[in-house]
Amino acid sequence: RILRLSQEAYIEKVIRQFGMEDCKTISTPMETSPMPENDADYVCPTEQRIEYQRMIGSLMYIMLGTRADIAYPVSVASRYLANPGSQHMKLARRIIRYLKGTKGLSLTFKGHLQMLKGYTDADWAGCHDSRRSTAGYLFNIGSGAISWQSKRQSVVALSTCEAEFMGQTQATKEAIWLRRLLDELNIDQGKTATIICGDNQGAIALAANPQYHSRTKHMAIQRKWQGEVQDAGQVALKYIATTEQIADGLTKALPRERLGWFRTMLGI
Repeated sequence: RILRLSQEAYIEKVIRQFGMEDCKTISTPMETSPMPENDADYVCPTEQRIEYQRMIGSLMYIMLGTRADIAYPVSVASRYLANPGSQHMKLARRIIRYLKGTKGLSLTFKGHLQMLKGYTDADWAGCHDSRRSTAGYLFNIGSGAISWQSKRQSVVALSTCEAEFMGQTQATKEAIWLRRLLDELNIDQGKTATIICGDNQGAIALAANPQYHSRTKHMAIQRKWQGEVQDAGQVALKYIATTEQIADGLTKALPRERLGWFRTMLGI
């Protein structure tokens, strides 16, 4: 009763396609230090831009299929498709080097199905170019993740609480869709609310008590909607410590030890 999903053959194809058969492997897909920005007048050569876009497209296919552990690095790299610099090419090649060393890993599902459970997190103003926050969520029904996302938010958040709250909204929308899908597959979620774990108590309290406040009136629609969903018993937000937050790896680059824990919790 074990199901393993692997893209090892495709990873090997990507390695050959970009001539990286002899490259050295590396233990993390991205450095934890900030990435340097392009010069104001920098224009990427056409050949380099096309190769970069091909690389990111291939990496995105791997990430969407089985490898949520590269979701954040691929999300960062995809922001520079129009004008990638040498540092962005280095990042793309680093991700491939990481995949080469971990190509044998597989997304593993085992044991009995459990109730749907989610995790949501946000890194406030993590993008140094736009000062937008990166939010991520993941859901599982037991031993392995079934849905995940790492994405830069479309607007600038004014506080950590606001960034986390907007991330909660996206996670809640995904939870409702997954509940309907699981019901169609006869994996009944019953009347039990889907737990979504977050590490910001302010954002959780804001969703639980959607009253008017001058500092949050620009989020009124999201607050009302989250409150109605919780009142209906479809979703319940739960606080967990940052050290236990699995979605942390979808919002920032992790050091080697933390990355290993992140992969394990994803079921990889």
